[in-house]
Amino acid sequence: MENNIPHILVLGLLMLTGLMAGRFATRVGLPRIVAYVAAGVLFSPALLGDHLGISVKDWAEPITIGALGIIAYLIGGSITIPQMRRMGKTIFSCALGGALGATLVVSIIIFPFIPEIGNTDALKLALALGAIAATTAPAATIAVLHQYRATGPLSSTLLGVVAMDDVLGIIIFSLMLAFAAGESLNASLGPAFIEIIGSLLIGGMLGMLLTFTGRQIHQGGLRLPLILSNVFLVVGLADTLHLSPLLAAMTLGFVTRWLMKAGADRLFAPIDYFEEMVFVIFFTLAGAQFEAELFVSHLGLVMVYFLARIFGKITGATLGAKLGKAPPSVQRWLGVAMLPQAGIAIGLALALGHHPAFSKISHILINIILAATLFNEILGPIAVRFALVKAGELGIKRRKLKS
Repeated sequence: MENNIPHILVLGLLMLTGLMAGRFATRVGLPRIVAYVAAGVLFSPALLGDHLGISVKDWAEPITIGALGIIAYLIGGSITIPQMRRMGKTIFSCALGGALGATLVVSIIIFPFIPEIGNTDALKLALALGAIAATTAPAATIAVLHQYRATGPLSSTLLGVVAMDDVLGIIIFSLMLAFAAGESLNASLGPAFIEIIGSLLIGGMLGMLLTFTGRQIHQGGLRLPLILSNVFLVVGLADTLHLSPLLAAMTLGFVTRWLMKAGADRLFAPIDYFEEMVFVIFFTLAGAQFEAELFVSHLGLVMVYFLARIFGKITGATLGAKLGKAPPSVQRWLGVAMLPQAGIAIGLALALGHHPAFSKISHILINIILAATLFNEILGPIAVRFALVKAGELGIKRRKLKS
C-alpha cells in the first residue's frame, strides 16, 4: 500500500504506542526500551505497516542520527577526568577485551556456516561480521542505567567502556577490512586515524563553543535549545565530513563537562527532562524498520552470529576486567551488560556496501545485522538490567530496601 499518512502523524502514533507499552513494561519489571522496540515492530511492514500504509525508511534516518547524537552527548558528559585517571586502565582493558573477544569468536564460529547461503567469499563475510560484532549500543545501555538510576563500580565502568567502544570499533573494523580486502595495513590505518582524530577535533571545538556560550546564557529556558543546536551541529558536521557522528558527540559532552567543571550540570540537566522522549523516538523507529522476510531468509546465520557474539563479549570482557584488576562485580557481570547492539553496527554494515571488496555481499551483511539487531535491542537491555541487579547497583531496588 502506498504511504499516504503524514510523517508527523506516524511519529506521533509510534511515540504514543511506545509510551503506553513502556508503562506496561515498567509494571512487569522490564526495561522500557524493550517495550519501545516492540511497539515499533508492531508498525513494521510485515505487521501493521503495510496494512496502514506506514513506512519510516525514507525519513527516519536524520531523526535517529539526531537522537543518537543526544545520547552520545550524555555518555561523553558522564565521564570525568578524575574518573579516567582512577579507572582509565580498567576501562580500556575491559573495552578492548570485549571488542576483541566478540570479533575473534564471531569470525571463527560463523565461518563454517557461511557457505550455506550461496556463492559468497566465506572468509571476507566472516571477518566483516566479526568486526561489526565488536560494537556495543550506547543508547540501550544508557537508557537502562538512567531508568533505574544505577550507580556503582559496574555502572561507572560500563559508561566508560561504552564511550570508548566507538573508537575501538572503528579501529578493529578498519583493520579487518584491510585484511579481508588484501590492502596494506598503512592504507587502512590512514583513513581510520583521520576519522578518529577528525571526530575528536570537531567535538572538542564545538565543546569549547558550547562552554563559552553556556556561560553567557543565564536563562534556564534557553539552555536546552543551545545544547540541542550544538549536538545537531556536531553530528551534522561529522556526517558531512564522513567522520564518526557518535564519537564527535561523545567528545562534545566530555569536553563540555571538563571545561564547565562545577557548573557543568547547567548544560546537562536540561536533557534529563528530554531524554525519555529521545529514547521513545529512537527505539520505536528502530523497531518499525524490522523486515520479517530478511529475518526468515537468514535465520540460521542470524542465530549463529547472535549467540557467538554473546559468548565472545562475555568471555572477552571478563578476561579484560581481570587483566585490568576491576572490582569483582565488574569482572563477573560486565560482559552481560555489554550485549546491546544497534545503530553503530548497522552503520558499519551499510558502509561496507561502498567498498569494492564487499559490494556483492553487502546486502547479506545488512540483512543479518538488521535481524540480529532486533534480538539485541530486546534481550540486550534485559541483560543490562540483570547484570545491575546481580551487582547490587539497581537504584530503585536500593531505595525500596531503605524504606
